[in-house]
Amino acid sequence: MFHVALIKVPVTDIAAAAEFYGALLDMEPTVEAPEFGWCHFEAEALTLALYVPGKGGGSRAPGGSLDFQLTHEDLDACLARIAPRAADAAIHDNDDGSRSLEMTDPDGNEVKIIGMAKAG
Repeated sequence: MFHVALIKVPVTDIAAAAEFYGALLDMEPTVEAPEFGWCHFEAEALTLALYVPGKGGGSRAPGGSLDFQLTHEDLDACLARIAPRAADAAIHDNDDGSRSLEMTDPDGNEVKIIGMAKAG
């Protein structure tokens, strides 16, 4: 059986990206190695890693659509945390009846979080 080990996001400034994603995820990084252009967050069963291309983490250029989407049960809380750092952050009502929070990070990576039903 396979599981996703980590998801990587290319960035140009590891400190600025760590601040942005820390606010979005409402957590502190679990690993920071700025000398290697690397930082990551442990979010339950998912590790979200930030890396500066060319420093060993990968070579994808920052910017554009990311090849993954996150989910969260409280998009409004996520929006409140990230709005001061992402002027384009907005919640969308999608044609399929779902809601999503969409924004760009400081490097122009397009981040999308799909709303999920609250556990109850």
